[in-house]
Amino acid sequence: MNTKFKLSPNQHAEPQPATAEEFANAAGMVRSQQAERPLKPVRLNLDLTPSFHERLKLRAAELRLTGAQYIRELVLKDLRESILK
Repeated sequence: MNTKFKLSPNQHAEPQPATAEEFANAAGMVRSQQAERPLKPVRLNLDLTPSFHERLKLRAAELRLTGAQYIRELVLKDLRESILK
């Protein structure tokens, strides 16, 4: 079998985050199988009712954010608050 993926055990050891903040900042990124490629975001799908989605988009627009930016900021705020407890 011929493949472009050449994975060796412990070839590229993942650095461990030093702090919870460092972990949270990197949590949305995954490493490519090739070391020279940049990190790429992880996609998250949510099922929302149409009315909930409309309310989310309206609130995000009020804040001049996209829906995705609004959700990311809410989650990050909650994670920061939970770390400070």
